[in-house]
Formats: sequence, C-alpha cells, structure tokens
Amino acid sequence: MIRFGRDHRSPGEDAAPGGRDSRRRQRVVCGLPALALAFVAGAGTTLLLGAADPYAGLDLFARVVSDVDQSYERPIDLLTLVRAAIRGIPAVLDEHSQYFSPEEWAAIRKQDAGLALGIGAAVRPDDCGLRVESVEPWGPAEGQGIVPGDCVTAVDGAALTPPVPADRLDGLRGTALRIKVRHDAAEREVAILRAFAHEPAVRVESLPRGVAYARISAFADPVAVPLARALAPLAPKALILDLRGNPGGRIEEAGALLDLFVSSGTLFSTRTRVIGDTTLAATAARTDSSIPIAVLVDGETASAAEIVAGALQDLGRAQLVGTTTYGKGSVQRVFQYDDGSALKLTVGRYYLPSGRPIPDHQGLTPDVTVPLPAGVSFDVRSPLADRLRADPQLAAAVALVEPKKK
Repeated sequence: MIRFGRDHRSPGEDAAPGGRDSRRRQRVVCGLPALALAFVAGAGTTLLLGAADPYAGLDLFARVVSDVDQSYERPIDLLTLVRAAIRGIPAVLDEHSQYFSPEEWAAIRKQDAGLALGIGAAVRPDDCGLRVESVEPWGPAEGQGIVPGDCVTAVDGAALTPPVPADRLDGLRGTALRIKVRHDAAEREVAILRAFAHEPAVRVESLPRGVAYARISAFADPVAVPLARALAPLAPKALILDLRGNPGGRIEEAGALLDLFVSSGTLFSTRTRVIGDTTLAATAARTDSSIPIAVLVDGETASAAEIVAGALQDLGRAQLVGTTTYGKGSVQRVFQYDDGSALKLTVGRYYLPSGRPIPDHQGLTPDVTVPLPAGVSFDVRSPLADRLRADPQLAAAVALVEPKKK
C-alpha cells in the first residue's frame, strides 16, 4: 500500500545538503490537493510497476512540482500543475484515453443531457435578427425546410431586435419554440423542437428481387428491435447491412443486432484486466439465419460497428464489401472524480468469434474491396434507385447477394 503525507526515506536522508530542499518537497507532497493524490495513487502506481523502488517515481513527481512551485518566475497554483500532469498521462497510453478538466467534463455532460441545445442550425447575429449560416443534416431546422441564408426574425411571438445573442435559440432538449423565418421576401412561422441533429439509427428499404437494404447509422440508439420490426413484413431473401460511416456506440445494441442473424455460438468476447474475460453467446436467431448478407463498410466504420461486421464475417454469415474499416476494438470506461474532472480510460479489448482482435488503425479487410471513385461519397439521403446507379459499393453488394434469375 502506498501511504501519503510522510517521508518514505530513511531518517536523516535528504535530497540536498542542509535538508531544506527535502523538507520543502515534503511540504509540497503533504499539501497536494486530493486530485493530486488520486493521480499518484491511481495512474502513477500503474506506470511505476516493475520499478526497483516504486516510490522513486512519486518522489520525482514531488520534486518537479516543488521546483516549479519554488523557482518558477511567477506563482503557479498547485492544482493547475497536477491537472497538467494528469492531462499528460493519456499521451503515453493510447489515443482514446483522455483527461477532462471539471469545466470540460461539465460541458460534455451538459451537451449530452441536452441542457444547451439549439435547432440544428448555425446562426449569427444580423440586422434582420439571426441569420442562418448552415443547417445540420437530419436536424429539426432541416426538417422544417430552413435553409442557409434564411433569417429568424421572431421567437415565440417576440420580434428579435439587434443585437441578438447567437445562443438566443438554445434551450433544453425536447422543448419547443415558435420562430418566424424569412426566406427572401416571404415570411412564415413554424413550430420547432430542440433536438440533436443526427441520422435516424435504422432505415429499411426494399430493393428488387427480395433484397432488403438496412442502413444503421450508429449504435447509440436502439437498433435491433426497430430493425427486426422493419424486416418482418418484408421477409427478405437477402439483406444488405450498410455500416459505412457508423462510429459505433452501445456494444449491447451491437450484440442484440448480431443475435438477430446468428442462432448459436460466440458473438464476441471482452477482455479487461479488472473483470477478465466475458463472452456474449447467441441465443436463437429471430430472423432467417440462412439468408445471404452483405455488409457495407468503409474507413469510418468503427468500434461496435466493426464488432458486428467482424463477427458476421468470422461466423460465415456475411461478406464485407467496401474498404478497410477504421480499426478500433478497445473498451473505454469513464472515471469521475470529486472535483468534477473525469478520465476516459481504455480498460480492455474486444475479440471476434475466432479470437482475433480488431487491430488498431488496421481494421477489417473486406471480402470484396470496392473503393469509391475520387470525389464521390456515398449518399444515403437520395432515392435508393439513384444510389444504385451512383454508388459502386452498394451495386457490388446487391450483385453479391441478389438471388440469381432462374
């Protein structure tokens, strides 16, 4: 056990002649804020494993803090130094680990909770009120036909008189407001709900010859149940699962989606230092576990989306079409501290049914590699017939699974 607040050296042992520097450093160590102790006791211990004297690194940390505190050209708050040191820890770990100051973590939580949410449009103060500069795809503003260049002239019946703050439209997620929007010379009033702008999690469309197209944009929202409900009346003979641009999300939803198409065996496993190995096994497929599946992937297919793609590939349930995936198969956990700060830390890794991990920045290799031509991006918002003509990856997936003419 590491104990703090007392010198660990032998009696009479000083770091410098006369002992003043040693006593000064002892005072600094004893006076470090609670967050500093959390740093030293937590992450510091891990980094020092294997050292001949595990306390030596703690002493070095205290010496550096002491020297800065004592000799820097101007006084520096000790907590500022400690947080700067903590912020540097993830730099030697991995890109997904990150420390957030109390202010940063509060802003993230505020955004996640929808405590300061707009209408899905970037606006700026203007002589007319608030000028719309851009509109987020799939957002509430776009849903009401608001386009860049429009001007918001009134909110809830009150005219906007310049200067108008840019956050005038912000509020709680799920709350409504009535805005008056001017487009060219025409003006109209619309009711709009504050909400996150994001593509619907699940969209299902029908293709010829019994092929179903299912677009899964992310795993943050429920996916498996809506997908099963949408596919049931179609009774597809083949399926295209589009995971391009999917950044991942809740691994539970990824597992539930896999369970729709796999009737037995391991879906994936998780390995962490603290918990050890855990395995998710299939129950009984709630769809036709024999229909051919093509999974569309690209360089933005990551995390939980890669688990789905890789598991279906490993189990022989699907072929991957597109380009190599992003390459993120690690597990993160958030540690929150009493001062309001937080640490997102990589604590483990996912493994596919074959036991292989998803290599960082290497990703999964498609069974059928189909790059998009330069300057072309897949468009999930245009009519499906148009996409079939313009999207070579989608066309290749259809050709792969489409029932052959007799």
